[in-house]
Amino acid sequence: MTLRILLADDHPLVSAAVADRLHTQTGWEVCGCVTSATALLNSVESLRPDVVITDYHMPAHGEGNSDGLRLLASLRRRHPSLAVIVLTMITNPLVLRSILDTQVHGLLLKDSPLSELVTVVCRIQRGFHYIGKSALEVLSQADPGNPATPGQAGAERLSRREMEVLRLYLTGRSVSEIAVLLCRSVKTISRQKNCAMQKLGVTNDRELFEFAALNGMLLTA
Repeated sequence: MTLRILLADDHPLVSAAVADRLHTQTGWEVCGCVTSATALLNSVESLRPDVVITDYHMPAHGEGNSDGLRLLASLRRRHPSLAVIVLTMITNPLVLRSILDTQVHGLLLKDSPLSELVTVVCRIQRGFHYIGKSALEVLSQADPGNPATPGQAGAERLSRREMEVLRLYLTGRSVSEIAVLLCRSVKTISRQKNCAMQKLGVTNDRELFEFAALNGMLLTA
């Protein structure tokens, strides 16, 4: 099944570069490129993409910028099943944290390599959220005590089996798939995953993924 991706950026060169990179992925289709917030909302309605990759500051009607947070909230409210990735030049940690609070699926700074954008889309296909490495660095420097950047002590307390389960889960495998792979019961795998998350001080998959990215626990699927 083709994954339909809609690009939104008021700089055509950015969209062109992103589209060229995404077109190299089998089964992915860039179904449209828009340059304003109004066109984005209208195109989501008409094109029905699976994923939107959008800048944060988008012109509303060709003149002046729309409210980025309002735009993102509108997309999440109107199209809850739509995956939204924000690609931005913003490095203000308060704004980045506000973007994450709208429950977008991915956040990347524009200094990220295009290969990382492919990683974002792949992770989202597997049910994960993703925050780019440079965005995580900005957030962690601004707020070292945030749940997105817990200390290493929890990781050091993980048992070998808990670490094994966690690494497999981070590659996109489900609890059931890990149970089959490791010849353990689903109940056991679920318990080991939950115990590992408690030790790391994370409460949901997004926090788990953020911790893993910050501490080098991510593996290529």
